[in-house]
Amino acid sequence: MVLAAPCYICGKPAVLDGLCAECYDGAHPLVHVASPLEIQTCKRCGSVKVPGGWKTIILSSSEADELVKRQIDRLLSQQVERMVKTAEVSYEIENRLDRVVHIRLKAVGQSHPALAPHEEEYPVEVRLSYSTCDTCGMISGGYHEAILQIRADGRDVTEAEEQEMLDIVTRIAAKEYGRDSKAYATERDKTRKGFDLELGSEHMCRLVADEIQSAYLAERKENYKLVGQEKGGKRKYRVTILLRLPRWTVGDFVKVGDKPCQVVAVGKGSLTCHDLATGERFTITPKSSSWRLLAFAAPESDKRQYQVLSRAYGQPAQLMDARTFEMTDINQEQLDPDLVPGETAFFIIIDNKLYALPKDHSLSPPASSE
Repeated sequence: MVLAAPCYICGKPAVLDGLCAECYDGAHPLVHVASPLEIQTCKRCGSVKVPGGWKTIILSSSEADELVKRQIDRLLSQQVERMVKTAEVSYEIENRLDRVVHIRLKAVGQSHPALAPHEEEYPVEVRLSYSTCDTCGMISGGYHEAILQIRADGRDVTEAEEQEMLDIVTRIAAKEYGRDSKAYATERDKTRKGFDLELGSEHMCRLVADEIQSAYLAERKENYKLVGQEKGGKRKYRVTILLRLPRWTVGDFVKVGDKPCQVVAVGKGSLTCHDLATGERFTITPKSSSWRLLAFAAPESDKRQYQVLSRAYGQPAQLMDARTFEMTDINQEQLDPDLVPGETAFFIIIDNKLYALPKDHSLSPPASSE
């Protein structure tokens, strides 16, 4: 019978390199971590200071506990050295004060393939300090690389349009957050005919401008202004992008050449119109040959309500203006066949001619292309 040599530390039977399993695990820890650890965070946004700059923390909720946990995750990813690459590391927060968090770090793994897995625990003190990250500093100082100006041709930008565009800015800023340190808007200035946005990043400004231009078929102009020099002597410019929305919006009336139409949809670089004379729908884009023939005719508010007084086969239909009570005649073919005397319908007068609007007056996606 061969007796195993004793562990030279505790005297138990040795299993590996002259050590018992417990002493071998103790001499070959799964991880190494110091205590206390220090972490510098931004008081405003929660970013963490890392070598070379700041690391943005992206949260799934606004809970303060989640922010602290994500900050500690970032810290431990840098400060915990895995002596065994396959070790699983986790931790629990045991106590939290304003600037100190006590955690218990746990590691599970094998110090050697010949040994059974074991668990190690380490009490760690995390000390927090607060400052302002580069991005929040730029926001506070009003730093911006670009200005986006929104105007409309011959009208005011509506509140609905303004809100839709601000939603676009918010969505793109959220998408770029963490990738572009200057993806923010610092200020919004209302003007008599629109509004201006100061954007931290020229890249983000172009993303916003591209989407708004496509969604509203806006005209675009750009100019650059010299605002200083960088450290190396390179000139620094600020870009201003002007987007001018067309005079018409969905529901308004336009003429495409000699065709009187109602705008039923705008977006994705195209305009969908309802031909008031034929009832057909068609789509045009700024690249279409007919685009240069597009002209504003009347706002949607100019539509008028009429009551059908009489309809007889072979005879013009008789209508009465619901506001002025004036009587007028119209060809039967221009009316919805289901419209009966006593009912009302909307009409629009373009070039002194009365055109019937669809009975349901619906504004819907295109049915055909031109």
